[in-house]
Amino acid sequence: MRVLLSGYYGYGNLGDEALLAGLIAGLRGQGHEVCVLSGDPAATRALHGVPAAHRYRGLLPALLRAQVLVSGGGGLLQDVTSARSLGYYLGVIGLARRLGRRALVYGQSVGPLSASGRARVARSLRGVPIAVRDAPSQDLLTELGLPAERVADAALLLGPVPAPGGAGERPLVLVPRAGHDDLNAALEAAGRRLADAGVPLAVLALHEAEDGAASQRLERATGARRLHAADPTDALALLATARYVLSARLHGLILAAVAGVGFAGLVYDPKVAGFLADAAAPCLTRPVDVERLVRLGLETPAADAEAVTRLRRRAQDGLSWLGDHIGD
Repeated sequence: MRVLLSGYYGYGNLGDEALLAGLIAGLRGQGHEVCVLSGDPAATRALHGVPAAHRYRGLLPALLRAQVLVSGGGGLLQDVTSARSLGYYLGVIGLARRLGRRALVYGQSVGPLSASGRARVARSLRGVPIAVRDAPSQDLLTELGLPAERVADAALLLGPVPAPGGAGERPLVLVPRAGHDDLNAALEAAGRRLADAGVPLAVLALHEAEDGAASQRLERATGARRLHAADPTDALALLATARYVLSARLHGLILAAVAGVGFAGLVYDPKVAGFLADAAAPCLTRPVDVERLVRLGLETPAADAEAVTRLRRRAQDGLSWLGDHIGD
């Protein structure tokens, strides 16, 4: 089948690129041809080795060539950032259906949604097969009268993890998120305490264009060294060298899980709490308990291997669900 993927791709967010990499590998393994709607088609082609079309200018030609549209993964169906974003992703689904293409929603987190956003989602997704990556999204869709399967983030399909190189100190890695100053301030406060205790620190920005400034502030405040990842494989390799990960980004947690490293998350969205619950990992909600962050950084508890294995198995089962519905 000729499958067109719609998501937040081509913008330099290594989390989204990681889930795209897992999704492409899975679909290719099933024998499907993949094309991606991207904000930067040339970058997507270079990074993932697949055809790509511009998400606006190339949308109609790409849909006309495709047989199936897959919307996802990621946190696409929400209007907390802007109603325009929700309108775009629902509009792509609607256009695909009007053109007679099969449309699927896969591996997404849904919400937060305003009252008008809830009505738009309920109306637009009626009759569309849906698979979401966390329990809060599934519960929200149930409230809207939309049945949904539970899968897991496609980045969990990545592997094998690159072997750590060198024999240097294993740092505790801090992953900030732009637009959430209180969470970044908690990372700074904990980082200063951990640095005073002799813990080696590093900072990793998963979306350099957005998180670069927050990463620089963390670096200055804590004396941490900056890590630079060009792609998801780089990010995985860097996290594989960590002693522990404290992340204010969802995919900092997901990639740490794939790398087999312990992690704790600072919650900015229900999807983060949902993943941490599934992974049986420490979950810090607002206001962040800095004392607990420091204790975690000193104790570095291991990841729950059984919970991570269940999540990775759910991601594989989700890929089977996707293949079944593409071929339906």
